[in-house]
Amino acid sequence: MRVMKKILLLLAISLPFAQRLDPVDLAMDEIRIIVETASRSSQRVFVEDFTGLN
Repeated sequence: MRVMKKILLLLAISLPFAQRLDPVDLAMDEIRIIVETASRSSQRVFVEDFTGLN
């Protein structure tokens, strides 16, 4: 029973870190920081959202 609790605890701790390694999440965090910084300084923010093919 103790081993199972340790495994579940380790899994619960490691999942958020694994998700942070996703390149899309990293890019979205960077955009969020830029938009938040601009809005605090009362700047207008224009975001161009597009889909491209490789």
